[in-house]
Amino acid sequence: MELDDTLDNYIRKTIDFHGCFQKAPGVVIGCYMVEYALELLGDFNGYMNAVVETRVCLSDCVQMMTGCTYGNKAMWVREGIGRYATTLYDRDTKEGVRVFLDIDKVDKVEFPDLHAFHLRQRDPKVLTDTAFRKKSGEKVVQQFLQLKRDALSFEYIAVTLPRKGPMHPSVRCESCGEPFLKPEDRASGQCPSCTGEMSYYDKRDPASIEADRPVKSGGGSKTCSTR
Repeated sequence: MELDDTLDNYIRKTIDFHGCFQKAPGVVIGCYMVEYALELLGDFNGYMNAVVETRVCLSDCVQMMTGCTYGNKAMWVREGIGRYATTLYDRDTKEGVRVFLDIDKVDKVEFPDLHAFHLRQRDPKVLTDTAFRKKSGEKVVQQFLQLKRDALSFEYIAVTLPRKGPMHPSVRCESCGEPFLKPEDRASGQCPSCTGEMSYYDKRDPASIEADRPVKSGGGSKTCSTR
């Protein structure tokens, strides 16, 4: 398959979507990976699905360049794997191609910043110093652009995932009363938030919120996650 726009334009679009003030290395590398995967996948008449093995950067590249998104259930996020890799495949035949950033193709001496980026061994200052992170990111991108596809590897695979994720019935939680999607094998009639399995917040007293609210200051620049 071919892109309907230039790769440079897709990189710019993905950076805007990603919400980063610079060319995040993971976005640049990810866009090259998706372009390569599309080319290797070739033409087919079915529907495309995607898998990403990490949630950072690469998932945005896949969503922007393929139309496979988390929301339309055409992109599986397997962040528990933790590898910088993506798979594009035919939803019906399950045949596809997996592309990954290959550390064995990135010489540690010749491309030290790219090598350290891939292994998350950059200077810890990238987490606290915005200017340092930007400069480090620029070095990573420059070194990757010397290699481009030479830093990538691929393999043809048969995906074992379902065609699409299941559509569970919606039932009212026995505790909070809000409808939630309940898998058939779930015994509890409470939603995962009420049972504490997936709760991510504590309820606040509305009367105390205004007193605790911080005073607004001037706007700041956007930041992005580091790999």
